[in-house]
Amino acid sequence: MTVRGEHIVVSGDVATEQRRAEISEVLRDVAPDMVIHNDIRVVCADEPTRREELR
Repeated sequence: MTVRGEHIVVSGDVATEQRRAEISEVLRDVAPDMVIHNDIRVVCADEPTRREELR
């Protein structure tokens, strides 16, 4: 998380859209007068479906 003036920028990865939304909700509750930029990405956190080959 980065705070610049009246702006909060959050970034990172989460497993679901719900978690991404929850982060924004918490930030709005904690800092209602701030502008929130949610750059959090939803990424697949499932187990691999096939064998992974390392080189």
